[in-house]
Amino acid sequence: MLLSATAGAQVTPVFTAPLVHSAPAVVEAPAAEPLTAERIVQWFEQACVATRGESGPAIDWALENGFQPVDPLRGTTDHLLGGEPGTVLVAPGSDGHVMLATAASQCSVWAERQEGPPVRQALAAMVGTLTARGARARVEVERNLERSGAWRSQVQWRYRGVGASQDLGIGGVTTLAAGPGTQMLHVAPLARAVNYGPDGTPLR
Repeated sequence: MLLSATAGAQVTPVFTAPLVHSAPAVVEAPAAEPLTAERIVQWFEQACVATRGESGPAIDWALENGFQPVDPLRGTTDHLLGGEPGTVLVAPGSDGHVMLATAASQCSVWAERQEGPPVRQALAAMVGTLTARGARARVEVERNLERSGAWRSQVQWRYRGVGASQDLGIGGVTTLAAGPGTQMLHVAPLARAVNYGPDGTPLR
């Protein structure tokens, strides 16, 4: 409380309100998108299919979309590259369980702790959407095989995008069981297909 007075006037008290400091506003971080099979396949489409498996464009896209280099403490990731020199990056919000591996002749996405059937379904839906937009695709490999004690489904399409002149192999190796496992999606260039006539002569 302050006292205020003027000459010849009665002193009157002047009350001042105490300063009130408001609490800072709490800004909540946006919730991370759920790590679904559809999101994993979307990363694969944008990083590997849209770039036609070319390493430079795939890396550029990944870095622009929040992918980061693999933590060195994780250990070697050479097996993701099939022994080729290349780059492995980790997808944002995946806790290190989704990785993009790109080298001179391949581009792949590896997803750990994911169920295989939803990933395979999302991959088939992606190919269906692309063909509906004018791309060409046909299944060349479709089989089940046993690897590392688990049954897996392998599928590969011969794919040619709109305006492209080279075929790509788009495929995946996914677990058949519903439990979590490691799923792999890949893109690699294919040699030109040779069609044969009824007499066995190659058609060009």
